[in-house]
Amino acid sequence: MYFSVDIIEKTVALCIDDDGATRAISLDLIDGEVSEGAVLVENENGRYTLDKDEEKRRRESNFMLAESLFDE
Repeated sequence: MYFSVDIIEKTVALCIDDDGATRAISLDLIDGEVSEGAVLVENENGRYTLDKDEEKRRRESNFMLAESLFDE
């Protein structure tokens, strides 16, 4: 399951999973530099890593959707 980072607060990233549920993830459990809009995946050991490929796919999909809204 993927988690999209919505907001980063002092010590946690507030994320939304693929089902729309929210989860607060401690920044200490995230490997790498996380930013708002990043996509995380949970490992077997309970840690989270960035999934740059999924993040790129989602950004492109959102761009195409927004672009289609303004097509004549």
